[in-house]
Amino acid sequence: MNSYGAQPAGPLARLLALLAQSFRLGRFFGVEVRMYLIAAALMPLLFLHWFQPIAATGLERIALSAFAFVSLYMIVWTHEMGHITMARRYHISTPLITLSPLGGLAHLGSGAPTPRNDLWITLAGPAVHLAWLAVCWPLRRWVPYDLVVVDGWRTAPFGYGVDLLYRTNLALLLFNLLPLFPLDGGRALRALLALRMDAGRATILATSVGIGGAVLMGLYGLSIEGARGTFFLFLAFANVQACFQERMAARTHSVYGGVARGRGFEPHHEAWRSGNDTSGTVEDVHEKKPGPLARWRSRRAADQAERALRRANELEQEVDRVLARVHEVGMSGLTDQERAVLRRASERRRTGH
Repeated sequence: MNSYGAQPAGPLARLLALLAQSFRLGRFFGVEVRMYLIAAALMPLLFLHWFQPIAATGLERIALSAFAFVSLYMIVWTHEMGHITMARRYHISTPLITLSPLGGLAHLGSGAPTPRNDLWITLAGPAVHLAWLAVCWPLRRWVPYDLVVVDGWRTAPFGYGVDLLYRTNLALLLFNLLPLFPLDGGRALRALLALRMDAGRATILATSVGIGGAVLMGLYGLSIEGARGTFFLFLAFANVQACFQERMAARTHSVYGGVARGRGFEPHHEAWRSGNDTSGTVEDVHEKKPGPLARWRSRRAADQAERALRRANELEQEVDRVLARVHEVGMSGLTDQERAVLRRASERRRTGH
């Protein structure tokens, strides 16, 4: 049986496979929003545990947990919409946002065209928290904390809710601006470095900082007990994995979307070591002017590469659509044509063609 038809064995494996699935929350401003089952199952339990010593009654505990869960992912969604709104200014497609226990992810259809564009797209997410704080800070400062009270509750719903929104946005703002890839601060660091050097080398440097920060994050997680320590351990592991994936991609692909004139379509695979890769820029390369035959060959190679890239992009879009269908109906609900798309993508990954 091929990899697309393989079924997990054992009840634990089936449970983990189920929790790794996502479900659709809706489509807002042209962007589909999905949440992983593990987030929907785990986060409310964590909030119930967190509010146990705070709440005086079971109803208060449930109400606070529900508010924290909904408000957290509302904040995360607006953060990702900040990235998407800025990406649309550069004509980048923005089909999907996924929400997980570790936060959210805006699935952009392509990378930023230039480091400067990438910097603005990256910083647009944290900027959303400033808008939240601009609303919450006056409410927190000038509106009485006990404006609304409920008999038997230890907390004042309105005052506690505003304070929770304020503290959550402040924490997420500061955390996301840490210069640790793949956090927004780390991506901004890579973009700033890429303004001064080759984007591949900038990626290696930024991810090296990110890996170092993830190690410290993991050690911090080991030093504390409970769910908080576990969260930092998982976050550290996810960050290290993302850093290594980005490093591998930087060795073989252009980080940004432009094409260097006179260098062919694809960057040299080892150019990141010496910093000579100019892919992603529009600077002319000073070299001897080629003859008519060489120019014809270069144009033909560029046309072939462009057609291959167009076919690859079309296949990726088809795969994204089929994977969304898998989330909805499972493998058994796919049509023969949709299964053929997955087989074609699997063959392309195996052969590289």
